[in-house]
Amino acid sequence: MSNSLTKTKRRIASIKSTQKITKAMGMVATVKLKRYRDLSDNAIAYLSSLEHLMAQLFYYDGPEKSHYAYENEKGSGNLYIVIGSDLGLCAGYNNEVFRYVESLLKPGDYLAPIGEKAHNHYFRRSFEGVEVQEDFYKAGLDPDHRVVERLCRRIRNQFNEGKFRKVILVYTRYVNSLRFVPDSYTLLPVSLTYEPTPEDAYEPTLFEEPPRAMIHRLLGAYLGASVSAKLAESQRAEQAARRNAMDAANDNCDNLLNDLTIEYNKARQGAITQEITEVVSGARAQQ
Repeated sequence: MSNSLTKTKRRIASIKSTQKITKAMGMVATVKLKRYRDLSDNAIAYLSSLEHLMAQLFYYDGPEKSHYAYENEKGSGNLYIVIGSDLGLCAGYNNEVFRYVESLLKPGDYLAPIGEKAHNHYFRRSFEGVEVQEDFYKAGLDPDHRVVERLCRRIRNQFNEGKFRKVILVYTRYVNSLRFVPDSYTLLPVSLTYEPTPEDAYEPTLFEEPPRAMIHRLLGAYLGASVSAKLAESQRAEQAARRNAMDAANDNCDNLLNDLTIEYNKARQGAITQEITEVVSGARAQQ
């Protein structure tokens, strides 16, 4: 009986130790979630304004639009930039993104993983006819804006050279604190739509430069804002997923502790009852 008590007591201590870790990780995830929530909201608001402006520019560019409005027919495949995470313990966050992008891949495509998990996942596996690039992985999940600008410039140049048909960013869209959905965002060609208002017919938008010149001038800023906004939103979803996973782990620890405490008390009561019985039996034997 004493061995059973000792074993149960050790299990209780082990679970309490694990619970301290999960609670600490949950608190860290909560703090990071607030940080990325503010960052994501600001980045999405800025991107929304820039998207509206770019959509206007492409609309007023005329029938012969800039080549950035069309797929690159010379390209052998699409470039998929996949945003994963650097750390684990975030439930199915990474696996859902990986399954989503793998459903899109075709021979001749290119992969550019962001995050340690995405990098390890794709470099340990081989996809027929798919080339994996390390450029974005080296940038990290919290890249400096100058790093994002440099990478976007490289993507733009490669698109101009005819290497990719399309450049697609695969990220995790934040729906609410319990729901996150893998999604894709086409960086190139720019596929934004603009619906002119009735007022535009009477007073069309005036631009200081021709729309095409402004498109080429602002395209770098648009690509950088798109990548930064989707990175921030993915990070927000990751931290929310990790916090939910830690909350679930804490609940499981509480349930296990309750069950083990009951088991321990029953075993302890049984041991006390047995000792009392032995003492009473010994006293009666001496009479």
